Amino acid sequence: MRDFEPSADDSCAEEQIASYRRDHGHEPLDRGFDYETKLWGGHRVELSPKYLGALRVRLCLEDLHDVRGKVLEIGCGAGGMAKAIRAYRPDLEVYGCDISRNAIQQACKNPEGVAFRKGNAYELPFESEYFSAAIMFDLLEHLEDPDRAIAEVGRVLKADGVLHFFVPCEGELHTLHGLLAHIGWTAKEQYGGHIQRFRLRDLLDLFEAEEFLAKHWRWSSHILNQIADVLFFTGLSIRGKNVSMSIEGYLDSAEPGILPTLFRGLKSAIAVGSYYESRLLPRVPGAGIHIFCIKRNDQISPNPGKGQ
Repeated sequence: MRDFEPSADDSCAEEQIASYRRDHGHEPLDRGFDYETKLWGGHRVELSPKYLGALRVRLCLEDLHDVRGKVLEIGCGAGGMAKAIRAYRPDLEVYGCDISRNAIQQACKNPEGVAFRKGNAYELPFESEYFSAAIMFDLLEHLEDPDRAIAEVGRVLKADGVLHFFVPCEGELHTLHGLLAHIGWTAKEQYGGHIQRFRLRDLLDLFEAEEFLAKHWRWSSHILNQIADVLFFTGLSIRGKNVSMSIEGYLDSAEPGILPTLFRGLKSAIAVGSYYESRLLPRVPGAGIHIFCIKRNDQISPNPGKGQ
């Protein structure tokens, strides 16, 4: 199969990507969840703790410290995280790829130096060994076949390329999500598209099988974050209807008023509390894990990494 290589100045080549995907039989991630009607990642993200994604950006930037060249975020949504990485590391060539046409169209309205592409995690529309690093935030839990997606990441990464990702570990019994799942709680699956409930061991085995070496990992999403997350998705379940965007996306677009102001204050309080909770407890298991991996080659030791 001939790989598709995008031109550097063609950041929104919708028809070219659509044609490539049709020709090569790309498939949706999970036909049970509509990724066109719910928009993720459309809000601005900065390193200030008042942003819910601040810790993820900070830890990602730490892991990309020595990276140069091209970086790909897979499952970028409307591009908020990719734009943040580009803003703090303007020396990098940042690309974003997502299955949602709506999300990519939104991202392309103001790309902020990021080259966005519509594409599938199982067959990325890029040449082999094209990127120095890959990033994934909140993606693997949505995939029916995460092994296939990680193998595809390995294809597009250069030798010794790095992978930084965050994924919820909602299969761990030390989490509220893991405990509630045992009594039939499915709100995250119904209203968030989470079809995988990972444990740390599952993830380490997955990356080991796909020739990645996990160098270190850090926990986040501790008690405050878990309570807020469970309450939010339980509320959606009681309501019986999903929302069209994230909380921060809604607050970014909301008209001035008392209710949005109150929600902004509550959101910021939860974000700040969760941020410092996780900064203080990176080795204490939480509901989310940030893992830094290196694509293996003959010169890298196969010994597993350790959390830090």
